[in-house]
Amino acid sequence: MQRIIFIDIAKAICIILVVVGHYIPDNSPEWYVALHDIIYTFHMPLFMFASGYVYIATKRDVGYGEFLIKKIRRLMVPYLATSVIIITIKLLTQGSLSVDNPVTLVSFLRMFYLPEAGYFLWFIWALWWMFVIVPLFKTKTNRLLFFFICFALHFIPLSLPEEFCLSQCMHMLVFFMFGVIAYEQKFLHGFVNDFKWRNVIGISLLFLVTQYADFANGGGKNTLINAVQPYVGIFFIVELSKLICRYYKNVKASWIMVVAASSYIIYLFHTTFEGFTKAVFRKLPFDSNLWYVFVPEAVVVIGCGVAMPVFLYYIFKTYRITRSLFGL
Repeated sequence: MQRIIFIDIAKAICIILVVVGHYIPDNSPEWYVALHDIIYTFHMPLFMFASGYVYIATKRDVGYGEFLIKKIRRLMVPYLATSVIIITIKLLTQGSLSVDNPVTLVSFLRMFYLPEAGYFLWFIWALWWMFVIVPLFKTKTNRLLFFFICFALHFIPLSLPEEFCLSQCMHMLVFFMFGVIAYEQKFLHGFVNDFKWRNVIGISLLFLVTQYADFANGGGKNTLINAVQPYVGIFFIVELSKLICRYYKNVKASWIMVVAASSYIIYLFHTTFEGFTKAVFRKLPFDSNLWYVFVPEAVVVIGCGVAMPVFLYYIFKTYRITRSLFGL
C-alpha cells in the first residue's frame, strides 16, 4: 500500500509539472524559462517510469489479446474521444479567439495516425506501443536484457517515422523499462521503496548539481549531463514523494491523491483549459511583460489547467458512457 501511495504522489507531482511546462508564453521572464527547462529534463521520463513500475507491480496472468483490449479501452478510446472534442472546439473558436496550433477538417482524419489535436498526445501513442511490446518479454531476465537494449537504442540516432509516434516511443521506452526493473530487480527495488534520509539528501544534492552543471554548460544538448538528468530527476521526485508519504499523515485523503486519481483526465484536457484561459487573458488590457501581471496570470492559467480537468474527472466518472469514453 505504501508503494502504491508514493507512486501516486509522484504521478500527482509529475502531472502538475506537465501543466506548468506546457505554459510557456513568448514573453516569459528568464526565471520562468529556467524553471520550464528544468521540468523538461525529467518530467516525461518520470511519467514513463511510473507507468512501467505500476504495470509490472500490478501485472496479472491474462492473455495477450485480453490485455491489449483493456489498453485500447484505457488509452486509445480516450485518445480518440479527446481528439474529437479538442479538434471540434478549436474549429468552433479559432475564428474568434487566439488558438495555439489551429486545425482543419482534415485533422479528424490525421488524428488516427498523428497527435493532431495537440502534440502532447504523443504520450498516449508511445505508451500504447510500449504495452504492445513489453508483455512479449515473459521473464525477469528477458526484461532486464531488454532494458539494456532500450538503453543502447536511446542513444543511437535511428530515424523512425513520426506517424503513430514511433520515434517518441523508441526514445522513451528505456524509462518505461527502468520502471519495470526498478520493481523487479532487488538492487533497485529496495532503493526505490525504502525511505532513508541519506538517500533524500544525496539525491537532492545530485539533482541540484546536475541542474547547475547543465545551466553552466549553457543547456547544451547530447552531453553526459543530459544523459544523467532524467534518472536523477526520477529519483529526486521519488524521494520527495516518499518524504511526503512519510510525514503527511492524511495523505490518502489529501488533494494530492485527488490530483493523482485525475491525472489521466488532467493530461488529456489541461491544454484545452490553459488555451481558453490564455485566450481570455489576451483580450484583457494588461501588460503581461510586467512580472506582477505575468505571475498572477500564470497562476490562474496553470490553476485552470489542473482544477478544471479534476472537475471533469468527477463528472466523467458519474456516467457510464463517459467512464467508457475516457478510460475510467
